[in-house]
Amino acid sequence: MSGILTHLLSTHRLDTHLEVSSKKRLFEEIAERIQHDYPEITARSTFNRLLAREKLGSTGLGQGIAIPHARLEGAPEIIGVFFTLSQGIEFDAPDDQNVDLVFALLVPENEEQEHLTTLATLAGLFQNPNFCRDIRAARTAEALLKALKTWEANT
Repeated sequence: MSGILTHLLSTHRLDTHLEVSSKKRLFEEIAERIQHDYPEITARSTFNRLLAREKLGSTGLGQGIAIPHARLEGAPEIIGVFFTLSQGIEFDAPDDQNVDLVFALLVPENEEQEHLTTLATLAGLFQNPNFCRDIRAARTAEALLKALKTWEANT
């Protein structure tokens, strides 16, 4: 994988039409996927950090999009997880729409600039309705990755 976003992902941390019933269940799924690829990072620590960050204010952007993110002690690099959800979930987004596109980021405690650059890149992509349409249309993790790579190459 190449590109600022795709290098943060693994095939295990990509999924389409994931079925989760709540924000907490989503965070558990994100945490489990990260622990699979980074066994030194416990699912509990990831879940707790995501939940604590969310309590400071919703990471829902509106239009069905959320970018949950948190700093995580022991993270060796910025780690991404990208899901489309089978049904939108309540996320306290500013427009009160349920979220069905989720790109989660876990960032090392001391990482500043790359974190901000990554968030800005994500926010820019998600502002494009054609990008969101293409991502929502992906039926497999491979198709999701292909769409993301295509958009990154053209941005």
